[in-house]
Amino acid sequence: MLFGQANGWRTEPIYRVRDAARLAGVSTETVRRWLQGYQSGERQMPPVFGKPVEDIPRVSFLQLVEVVVASRFRKRRIRLESIRQAHRYARAKMRVDYPFASLNLESVGGHIFHVYDEEHRTSFAVLDTPGMYTLPGIVTDTLQSVDYEGDLAARWYPLGRDVPVVIDPYLSAGEPVIPGRRVRVEVIIKRFRAGQSIRFIARDLKLGTEQVEAVIRHSDQLAA
Repeated sequence: MLFGQANGWRTEPIYRVRDAARLAGVSTETVRRWLQGYQSGERQMPPVFGKPVEDIPRVSFLQLVEVVVASRFRKRRIRLESIRQAHRYARAKMRVDYPFASLNLESVGGHIFHVYDEEHRTSFAVLDTPGMYTLPGIVTDTLQSVDYEGDLAARWYPLGRDVPVVIDPYLSAGEPVIPGRRVRVEVIIKRFRAGQSIRFIARDLKLGTEQVEAVIRHSDQLAA
């Protein structure tokens, strides 16, 4: 997918920043800084994902996926500057606007990403040595929970493919839903919090009780 050719439904800003932050497991301020950069006194931090986004009341699905991947790198204690360099390198090498949301990241990652220990601290290097290095497992797991169309992310299973929840910008305005049913998980969570039983919700919405139980179990991550 060349620069600027992503489908509009994946680049349309549909997620509030706070919702994107919750789904990615980071703070709202972190999302803003990664997309916009920031300056505090003489200290200036450029954005992580290319050019700064001047106004971000909402973010797109592809931006959300990139934030998720970056957050997984950070959980491995990889330096933010290293992630920024990797994004810049991958964007140029792959010629895509959203390399962290690309199907090709894993194969290209074999060339450019290397996690290693340096004085008991995990570090990150941007390399170009074919076949020698692989992406961290936590990032590979994230990529495997994504469906792709045209080499770019199209759907994301935020809790892994074993949990029946999908985020698809083409369905229900990108809200988390039950695959195949288009039932928003927010509806399930609200009904449970209002006192309805799991069995009643499942029967009323024509879902399996295990589907409802999975949504309730992960409700803090899935709904505001």
